[in-house]
Amino acid sequence: APDVLFVRGTIPSSPMVAVVGTRRCTTYGTRVATAAGRAIAAAGWPVVSGLARGIDGAAQRATVAVGQSVSVLGSGIDRIYPSEHDRLADDIVQSGGAVVSEYPPGIRPDAWRFPPRNRIISGLSEAVVVIEAPVKGGSLITAAHALEHGRPLFAVPGDIDRETSRGCNLLVRDGAFPVLDIDDLMTGLSFCLGPPPRAQHTSVSTHVVYEAVGATGCHLDELPSRLALPPSEVLVLISHAEAGGHVTVEQGYVMRR
Repeated sequence: APDVLFVRGTIPSSPMVAVVGTRRCTTYGTRVATAAGRAIAAAGWPVVSGLARGIDGAAQRATVAVGQSVSVLGSGIDRIYPSEHDRLADDIVQSGGAVVSEYPPGIRPDAWRFPPRNRIISGLSEAVVVIEAPVKGGSLITAAHALEHGRPLFAVPGDIDRETSRGCNLLVRDGAFPVLDIDDLMTGLSFCLGPPPRAQHTSVSTHVVYEAVGATGCHLDELPSRLALPPSEVLVLISHAEAGGHVTVEQGYVMRR
């Protein structure tokens, strides 16, 4: 553990989940990272990542509207890298999260400073999810720390001939939980960490969600008004209803099963 951690914002008290991956991600990886970041944060588990380009940025950007996030930097907290994520860092702090670093303010983002921060990403988290990663890179370093820390490790499998999937496929081969889809990920996290924090604080039952969907179904965007709940809570409830076999969601449209 670092001797000191510099913090801008507030580190959430809820159990947190790391979502990490390569900077050189595919469109598919970006899409999965966005969906995973949104679902995890909406469930009440703050997302921890490195604010880097690619998977990290996609996952953390998705959290801003629905929950909290913590960015672990390889520089001082006043030296956001990459610089195009300055606004994202501000949004993360304003939404109740934090930007943290073991390096004092003013320290530049030198390349050698980034690998050590991966142990902090794992250390702050109760589980680690690797979305897309080559065999060599920071994501597999974070995964190795997760195993050392005894954290549950999840990985999204990918094409066997795609460089950015080989790291994840290797993790699955060696025992990481394979992520089949976002609902599968949320079910796995719930199994390892217990019920999502927001699910514990809602009085709305699956039956009420089932009734709100109606016999003919409805678009996901209609449910917040029907249930009189914020969109973030609706996402959690729908995830549970879908995992329980009560509804299906396809292209944003919710139908009873």
